Amino acid sequence: MNDIIAIIKQHKTLLSGFCVIFCILSLWGCAPKRESLPVSSDIISVPFQELSNSTLHFYNKETVQWKLDADYMRKPLTDTGKILVIPVRLIYYDSLGNIRTRVLADSGTTDASMESFTVWGDVLITTKDSMIIRTQKLWWVKNTRKVESNTFVQIETKKGDILRGKGLTAIEDFSKFSFKSNVSGKFPDFKRRVETDDESFF
Repeated sequence: MNDIIAIIKQHKTLLSGFCVIFCILSLWGCAPKRESLPVSSDIISVPFQELSNSTLHFYNKETVQWKLDADYMRKPLTDTGKILVIPVRLIYYDSLGNIRTRVLADSGTTDASMESFTVWGDVLITTKDSMIIRTQKLWWVKNTRKVESNTFVQIETKKGDILRGKGLTAIEDFSKFSFKSNVSGKFPDFKRRVETDDESFF
């Protein structure tokens, strides 16, 4: 009889031990899991600000000089670095507030001080003199007031003349320009214009 009681006590002790282990495992499984914080694979060297559907105005005293519209802008939060603009919809105004030039391009950048612009992609420029300029890349510098390109450029004048060349230097309103190489052109009604001494082909 004593042996039977001893065996029952031994089984009771083992059963209690299993119950304790089971409870610990159950509680461990119910405890909230500590999730690791997500880490970006992108390394950001300079913090920046992203803007959607934005417009920038640049003023000279009380006169607006240009207006820039874009679907997306990325601006560094520093005094240096370039502002990325996609796409570019830029309007330049003259001193009276009239539209002087419109610039459309797939993408562009400007420096933080807005002293220069570079545009690329399908670039289309129209001037108040009805000139149409097409190219793949242009840049403008405020100090020199010049526009330059190292790609092929096509200029169509208000008289329908089409001039093409690789590389371009022009003043900012395109009233004067010159190509650097591979220059060609089409001049409609050329004979009549020469015979009537119409020397102004532009």
